[in-house]
Amino acid sequence: MSRFFALITREYWEWRKVIFGTLGVFSFLLLLTLIPLNRLSNEIESWGNRNNLDDISYQSKIEDLNLSQQDKEQLSKLLDGMDIDHSKSFFDQQSQTLKEALSESPMVIIKPYGIGILSGFAMIQLFVLFISLFYYSDSLYKERINDSTFYFRSLPINDHWIILSKLKAGGVGIIGLTGIMLLTLLIYAHLAMMTVSWDIWSIISSALIQINMIDLFFDLILYQAIALIWTSPLILFLMLISSIVKNRPLIIGIGLPILASITLTVILGDNALVNQVGDIFGATAKMITEQSLITEVTITSTNGVDILDSFWGYLFSVRTMGSLIVSGLMYIATWKMYRKNMTTN
Repeated sequence: MSRFFALITREYWEWRKVIFGTLGVFSFLLLLTLIPLNRLSNEIESWGNRNNLDDISYQSKIEDLNLSQQDKEQLSKLLDGMDIDHSKSFFDQQSQTLKEALSESPMVIIKPYGIGILSGFAMIQLFVLFISLFYYSDSLYKERINDSTFYFRSLPINDHWIILSKLKAGGVGIIGLTGIMLLTLLIYAHLAMMTVSWDIWSIISSALIQINMIDLFFDLILYQAIALIWTSPLILFLMLISSIVKNRPLIIGIGLPILASITLTVILGDNALVNQVGDIFGATAKMITEQSLITEVTITSTNGVDILDSFWGYLFSVRTMGSLIVSGLMYIATWKMYRKNMTTN
């Protein structure tokens, strides 16, 4: 078993630059957006200062109005009779009113926040999917191109361990990378709102703290794990291509299904292959849509607000079993091609 962990460690050392580079670029881009948000904050603050009622000489402004003297006197008496604290800014005088309104209808803030987080998570998934395509398509091809596969085949290491180490390292990497990027996104969302205006944050924070953030985080991680299982046939297909082709495994792994689908469409008038592949990604999108509670929840409870429902039912489903069976067949084919030890030249 220690040899298996050594193989996983080898995968980490080979891909750690990509992992840390991805996290660095993602964090940098998020932090970069705080600059325009900070400028917006300054604009809001200056606007609030301009509306500081202590700086407004409304008596002189009344004299400039095109009103009769009697109307001016009545307007002046009306303003004098208003309960206004001239020492406070516009936000200070309106924040309490907004806080009371949000305490009665916190979903006004929670719903757009939840939609924003799920949209950001979808972008993270696409980004991680892009990286995983390169990883799995190069997983066995890179060893063949530099002949290191001969070295590992000479060691007392089972061939299954080599292939499984790449599968496990890739799966852990995808879920781990998604989790770290999701956590970064959640932290960024709070920092962004505080950067815009502390007054605004103090108003909406009372609503946001009612969201079960921990449940939301682990629900999305479980969703990613299920989505990984459902897309495992495509992953094993890329690894199979990686163990066969002599060059450009990613282009062939993506181009071959596209070419096959075009051929089927021309010959049979049907695009069943594309429909089948599209159904895999469509099922993952449908899964998160079905479990979204944003549009259904209208009031908050003492237990907090859940953005998503449970995904455990999808983990033990017919689709999961079918994906594992197809992946198993793809794995056997990949293992047999790997044992042939084909070189790239």
